[in-house]
Amino acid sequence: MRHSWLQPFVLLAILLVATVAFACPDCATSQVVKASVLGEGFWSHLVMLVVPFLLIGALSAFLYRIGLPSRGMKP
Repeated sequence: MRHSWLQPFVLLAILLVATVAFACPDCATSQVVKASVLGEGFWSHLVMLVVPFLLIGALSAFLYRIGLPSRGMKP
């Protein structure tokens, strides 16, 4: 078997992810992090992050919908 090292590596990766997944969601550190991330200003930051993508997507959909004449066509 050529990839005999792959199995132990995958097992190690799964074990590392599993240990992180079992972390306590109600510990004091977790509560502080949640309060800082989801605190005041969360929605304004989220809107500022998402709006540019929505505008570019809407503009792209509009331009695709109206269609632009190809360069080979003459009016």
